[in-house]
Amino acid sequence: MTAQFELLPDDSPRPTVGERARREEPRDGPRRLTIDPSTAQQDTEVLDFPLPPGFAEVFAANDNARAWLDAATAELASWSGRADNTLYTDWFGADSASRYQTVRDRFSAIRAWMNKPITYDLSPSDCAADDFAYTYFGSDTVYICPRFFSAPATGPTSQFGTIVHEWSHAAVRTEDYVYGEADSLELAVTRPDAALNNADNYAFFVEILCRRMVTAPVFWPNGKVYLFTGGQYYRYDPATQRVDPGYPLPIGPYWPGLWGDRIDAGVVWNNGKAYFFRDSQYMRYDIAADKVDAGYPLPIGPYWPGLWGDRIDAGVVWNNGKAYFFRDSQYMRYDIAADKVDAGYPLPIGPNWPGLWGDGIQGAAMWNNGKAYLLRGWQYVGYDVAADRTDPAYPRAIGANWPGLWSGGGIHAAIMYNNGNAYFMRGTRYRAYDIAQDRVIDPSYPLPIAGNWPGLWDRVDSGIPWPNGKVYFFRDDQYMRWDIATNRVDPGYPIPIAGNWPGLWGDRIDAAVLWPNGKAYFFRDDQYMRYDIAADRVDAGYPLPTTPYWPGLWGDRIDAGVVWNNGKAYFFRDSQYMRYDIAADKVDAGYPLPIGPNWPGLPGRVR
Repeated sequence: MTAQFELLPDDSPRPTVGERARREEPRDGPRRLTIDPSTAQQDTEVLDFPLPPGFAEVFAANDNARAWLDAATAELASWSGRADNTLYTDWFGADSASRYQTVRDRFSAIRAWMNKPITYDLSPSDCAADDFAYTYFGSDTVYICPRFFSAPATGPTSQFGTIVHEWSHAAVRTEDYVYGEADSLELAVTRPDAALNNADNYAFFVEILCRRMVTAPVFWPNGKVYLFTGGQYYRYDPATQRVDPGYPLPIGPYWPGLWGDRIDAGVVWNNGKAYFFRDSQYMRYDIAADKVDAGYPLPIGPYWPGLWGDRIDAGVVWNNGKAYFFRDSQYMRYDIAADKVDAGYPLPIGPNWPGLWGDGIQGAAMWNNGKAYLLRGWQYVGYDVAADRTDPAYPRAIGANWPGLWSGGGIHAAIMYNNGNAYFMRGTRYRAYDIAQDRVIDPSYPLPIAGNWPGLWDRVDSGIPWPNGKVYFFRDDQYMRWDIATNRVDPGYPIPIAGNWPGLWGDRIDAAVLWPNGKAYFFRDDQYMRYDIAADRVDAGYPLPTTPYWPGLWGDRIDAGVVWNNGKAYFFRDSQYMRYDIAADKVDAGYPLPIGPNWPGLPGRVR
C-alpha cells in the first residue's frame, strides 16, 4: 500500500506503514528484542544485560503501552459512562452503543495481542526517512526505525504511542488514513467511521489519557501535594486549592534518579523517605537530599513482605501507623512498624471502604485535614478517616475541582467581536465564548465551522479582526475577508496572501493579534512581523525573532492570540495559555497556565 499525508505546521506525522508488503521472512539477528509476558523477561539468548540504550527505550515503551492500554480499557469500561465520555468522542466521533463497543473490543484485542511473545526488530533495512516503525496485519514483530528514538517517551506522538499504533495494525488491522493530532481529531468529526479504523486515533486516545490520569499523588512534608501523570508532575497547594504556577513540569530533571516516564504509586513514610512503585520494582526517595537513594530500583517482592510483587496501583499512609495499598478490586493493609502486610489480606475494597469504588483505584493521598483523597480516571472522592467512609456528594470531577490540574486540546484561531463574544476555533469546530460571563455561551458547542460561517473554509490557521468591520482568516497561502455586518465571507475570496499583504509571509500564518497602537502582529514559528494598518504594509526591518522582543512569551511557536478589552492579550499554545500585559509589554507573572480549568468550556477543559 502507499501512505499519503500532509505535514501540518502544528503536528508531527507518525508515518508508520501498517500494511507494508514484505516478501522476506522476519530475520533473526543481534538487534532483535523478544518479550514474553509470561516470563516477564527478554530473550536472553539474544541480549546481554543490562539492556543497550536502544533496547531499553523499546522495552520501556512496550511496558508503558501495556500499562496505558489497561487504563484505556478501564476508561471505556468503568471510569467514564458511554454517554459522557468526551475523550472517546474527541478521537472516535459520533457516539452509539455499537461504535463504542467496537472501540472497547479493539483496545482489548490490542492489549491481548501484547500478552503473547512479541518481537521488536531494531535493524530493519527498509525504513523510510520519516518512518517511526512499521508492521503488518497478523505479525508478531514490530520493526523499529531510527526516528522512533527521537520521539518523547510519553505524550502525543510518543514512543509508547507508536507501539500502540503498530500493534493496532497487527491485532485489529487498522489503517493509516491520516497522521498527526490535528488531522486525527478532524477525522473523528468529519469521518467517524474512518476514525474508528485509524491507527493514530487509537494511539492518541491512549497518549492523551496518560497525561490526564493521576497515578501517584503524594503529600510532601513541605505542605504541597505532588501529582504524577505520564511523564509529568504537578505541584498542588492545598492552601490556595490550586496548582502552583508553571506546572506541569517533566519528571526527569526535577526528581533525580526517579523514573521519568511513568510512576504507578507513591507513599511518604515518617522516616524522611518516599517510596515509589512501578510494575514489579520500587525506589526509595530521600526527601532531604531530594534524590533517589543509591542502589535503586529494587524488586518489590522480597523487600515488602506480603505485598503484591508485580504491580501496585495506589498507596496511602493513614495516621494509624498503617499504609493501604490498592490493586484492581483488592487492598492490603501494611503495618509500618512491623514492616509487613497484616494477616488476612488482601481483602475486597467494596464492603470495607464505604462509598468508595470497588475497583480501579489509581491514586491516593492523605491530606493534613483528616481526609484522604482517592482518584480513579477523571474523578476523585474525599474519604473521612475518622468516620471511615466516603464524604457525601462524591465522586467529583478532578478537572473542575482541582484548578490547574489536567488539560489537553488546543486553540488554532481566536477572534474577539465587538458584541462581547470571542470565537475560538480548533480543527473543524468552533466555540463562542461570553467574555463578561467568562464561559462558553451554550452547552451545544462545539459546532462545525462549515454551515455556521457562510463561505468560510471548514478549517482555518489563524484569524484577526480589523478596524474596518472585517475579520481576515488565513489558511496556508490564502486568506478570506469576513464581513461582520452581513455575517458571511465577502464575494471573490479566497485570494492569495502574496501580493495583497505587502511584506507578509505568503505561505502560512500561525497566529495574529490586533494591537491598540494601530499595528497588527503576525507570528510564525520563532518569528513575528509588525504590520502597519494605516500604511497597509509590514514595517521595515521585519521579521524579527519573538525572543527577546516579547518578554516571557514562548519564543518558538504560538498557535493563536486574541486581544481582550482589559489591556491584556492572551496567547495559546497546545494546552496552555499566557496573559500578556500590553502596557507593561511583558507576560504577567505566573504564566503559562493550562487552558482547561481557566477557560470554562473551551478545548482543554477536562470533565
